Amino acid sequence: MTKVKTNTKKYKLDAKEQFLIETGISDYNGIKPRMTKKFKQIGRFTEILADKLAQSGATNQKRVKVIDIGAGKGYMTFAIYNYLAKHNLDPVIHAVDFNSDLMKLGNETANKCGFENLSFISDFADQYSGLTYYDAVVSLHACDTATDDALFMGLKMKSKVILCAPCCQKEVLLSLKEKKSLSKFIKHGLFLHKMADIITDNSRVMLLQSQGYHVDIIDFVATEHTQKNTLIAATKKRGKQPAFYETYKSYKSEISFDGIKLEQMMLDEGLLS
Repeated sequence: MTKVKTNTKKYKLDAKEQFLIETGISDYNGIKPRMTKKFKQIGRFTEILADKLAQSGATNQKRVKVIDIGAGKGYMTFAIYNYLAKHNLDPVIHAVDFNSDLMKLGNETANKCGFENLSFISDFADQYSGLTYYDAVVSLHACDTATDDALFMGLKMKSKVILCAPCCQKEVLLSLKEKKSLSKFIKHGLFLHKMADIITDNSRVMLLQSQGYHVDIIDFVATEHTQKNTLIAATKKRGKQPAFYETYKSYKSEISFDGIKLEQMMLDEGLLS
């Protein structure tokens, strides 16, 4: 695992792109001031995805298939589709979120933009059954264990690229409080929250590595734009690496927490032994 600053070519997103206007990020005068942070965020995420797709060999295909878990208003989804289409990669993108109103709006906007292979689907991440394979699974700030749902989907189908920016990591925080393994030493709630974030994401990294993924941890935007700026970028490189799961189990024992949802899903699926 490495923490890196990527060397991707700067993705110059034109403020006059129709999808930016339709989603309210810009108008014909340019980017709306209140949407500047979102504009930079989706541009940077798309840069990194493009870089990882190239590294994985997915861009050598005639078509690239992507699923966005916890798509919300779909800002990132539209940016990814726009990029892939402009680079003649004939994208198929499915955006999944439980908010049916947002998914309806997303489909209406996709139609206005002429994005014919972009679909917004109302469903829960752990219940959705779409294509049997996606080249990339992405998720931007899916809350708590929804990030695990996205990671698991990618692991299950052996996607070439998995890109997730986690949000609130409540699962491990509750475990730390119950077991008092760290909470007896860390009295400030903010510090305990930060520790839970680190433990959760470090666990996710080891579980990804156990399945043969190379993992980069990237600060994908400046903290002035969002406090949740950590991106887990995983690229499939090899077969299973069981030693990483053994390391994870030792880590779990040493810190004394119950583990994370991703581990249990992987065990249930037979991905770990």
